[in-house]
Amino acid sequence: MTEADILAMTYDDSCTVYRPDKVTLPSGESVFRKGLEGRVVYEDIPCALSSPSGGRLSRTQTTAKVDTDFQLFVRPEVDIQPGDTVAATRLGKLTVAVAGLADRQPSHNNIPLKAEKGIA
Repeated sequence: MTEADILAMTYDDSCTVYRPDKVTLPSGESVFRKGLEGRVVYEDIPCALSSPSGGRLSRTQTTAKVDTDFQLFVRPEVDIQPGDTVAATRLGKLTVAVAGLADRQPSHNNIPLKAEKGIA
C-alpha cells in the first residue's frame, strides 16, 4: 500500500470536475461552455474539502464581501487544471468553486479553490 493509498482512505467527500469546452452545435454555431455546463472530466471522485479561511471579510469601498477559499485534496493521478469548476459534496452540502494551480505531491494533489457567484 502506497502513501497515496493510505491518505486516500481519509477522503470522505466526493466531487465532480467540469472543464471549459468549445462545442459545435448542429447549426454550425460554436458555443463556449464553462462552469457546470462544461465537459465532465471526473465524476464522483473521492476527495477531502477543507476551508482554512472560513470566509474572509474583504472591504474595498462602502461594501463588504466574504470570499471563501477552499483546499481540495485528491489522489496524485487526478489532474484538475486551473479554471476547472469543481462541485464538491461535504457532509451533504454542495460547494461549487473554481480551481487554481495545483500543488502536486507524490502522495496527493492540493488544489486551491475559490467560491464564486454565477459560475454555473
